[in-house]
Amino acid sequence: MSSLTVPREDIVEMLRRNADATGLGLRGFYELGKEDRLDHPLLRDLWLIWGDVLTEEDLPPAA
Repeated sequence: MSSLTVPREDIVEMLRRNADATGLGLRGFYELGKEDRLDHPLLRDLWLIWGDVLTEEDLPPAA
């Protein structure tokens, strides 16, 4: 694994804020990103750059 210059927690929080701002939420962002189905340009770019940082443990419980 490569070393991060930004704390992992900050990356997860940034992803959460952006996913929440689009109404998708972090779980939706994660699930659609894994399936290569993100159609929002900002979220798609964030997934390509930072998606590998997220794990199931970062996600809120499924509803």
